[in-house]
Amino acid sequence: MSHNSLAINLCQEYQISQVQQDQRKLFVHWSDGHCSQFHYLWLRDNCYCPKCGDPRHGEKHFRIVDVPLDLKPLSVHWDSGKTIEIVWEPDGHQSIYDAQWLRQHCYSATERERRQHRPILWDSNISNNLPQIAYEEVKTRDAGKSQLLKHLRDYGICFVRNVPSNKGELESFAQSFGPLLETNYGRVFEIIVDPEESQKSVANSQINLIPHTDDAYQYAPPGIIFFHCLMANKNGGGQSTFVDGFQIAEVLRQEDKEAFELLCRYEVPFRKYYRDRIDMRFSSPVFSLDSGGNLQEVRISNLFPAPLDLPEEIIEPFYAAYRKLMQLYTDPRYCLQQGLQPGDLVMFDNHRIMHGRTAIGINNQRRHLRYCSVDRDYFQSAWRRGV
Repeated sequence: MSHNSLAINLCQEYQISQVQQDQRKLFVHWSDGHCSQFHYLWLRDNCYCPKCGDPRHGEKHFRIVDVPLDLKPLSVHWDSGKTIEIVWEPDGHQSIYDAQWLRQHCYSATERERRQHRPILWDSNISNNLPQIAYEEVKTRDAGKSQLLKHLRDYGICFVRNVPSNKGELESFAQSFGPLLETNYGRVFEIIVDPEESQKSVANSQINLIPHTDDAYQYAPPGIIFFHCLMANKNGGGQSTFVDGFQIAEVLRQEDKEAFELLCRYEVPFRKYYRDRIDMRFSSPVFSLDSGGNLQEVRISNLFPAPLDLPEEIIEPFYAAYRKLMQLYTDPRYCLQQGLQPGDLVMFDNHRIMHGRTAIGINNQRRHLRYCSVDRDYFQSAWRRGV
């Protein structure tokens, strides 16, 4: 998960030991020996004085076209290692930068690397140490909610135990993280095994569902998904399955870089059509990366594919790559299989974690899950606020 949190170690206070200038940038030396280089244009663009913007909300009034590209300071002063004051040519505008803020936003290679979050990749062995927490811990203690958010951030998944098994609890719990998303199934979807409803959603069927991304056919698939178990099979079947898509991607990158790059470059089309009510289509690469090559999103669904629309010479190598991918994400070595029981709730990042379900026998039709989702933005916001 490529989430650059721009977080610094709050226990450590960085102090400026020296400041130097050249024609294009400022060199800030720190008490720990690190040296930051800040271009003058970057510094001027990030002035949030009352005239240039509102630092309380991150709003900006300054426009980069209002200053020349060869902008330079008239003067630079630094005070007790805690602030830097710059007066700019040609208008004499004054900017003051807090030292902690500057270090937090230093864009040197080492600092950008340090800020990069490293997700914890996992396979089936995660069953020996599940990321989980008790419902009461989350509901009554900020530390409990923070731990849940950390599990989601690191593993992409967290199990919440001892959730009251009554309708309405799911909505209340999920809304504590953000507004519920409205989907073509509504805000809350009842997943009950029912052959008559199986045409509406494969989730209501009895068939084995291999791991997949939910609603891959949408421009923006659901973010954080919640499953709350109200009723479980007593005779087996209907086990929930989860796969770390980031782990699968990294395994493929190591084993077959060419296949990995094909799945990063070319788009797979998805489509959901239902009785003239819905015709949703979207095409996306299987793996989306940031500029540093870090995984941002995995989008895989063999449930709702549309015909590949690729250059002729790419069809065969792409199918070979896609076949390798499917062999990996259906391999039991990478799959966590869990039988959810009444009172269990699982929440996971749909842009990283694929989920599925083992087949349900015809005589085991007592499985009932409730489903809803919250946008990832609210999860990220809660994590940054530390609640």
